[in-house]
Amino acid sequence: MPEAQIQSYYGPTTGIGLPLVERLRQLQGQQVTIHVMHLMRPQAGTLEFTGVLHGVGVDFVELHIGNSPNPLRYAFIPVAAIGAVLVGGPLPYSPGTGVYPPYGGL
Repeated sequence: MPEAQIQSYYGPTTGIGLPLVERLRQLQGQQVTIHVMHLMRPQAGTLEFTGVLHGVGVDFVELHIGNSPNPLRYAFIPVAAIGAVLVGGPLPYSPGTGVYPPYGGL
């Protein structure tokens, strides 16, 4: 389907339908918090990394972590492991561990 037909069918494109990698490329150079899921065991919860999004590849992102008194550290995170991205740093509270499915059944 041509782009003109897609826009007329879905309305103006606002970037909502962009793939995750394209959206992350728009955030390069900004401070973000990335919640990383365990690929093999999602019940293990998530890790949280806060830093400046430096690079976005086809299947990974590069995050620069650190501030002036500490040495700069680099994190290479697989795109498949990204559970959530928060722009502007971490939330002021911890959402807790994300365990799914809940133990004890549904």
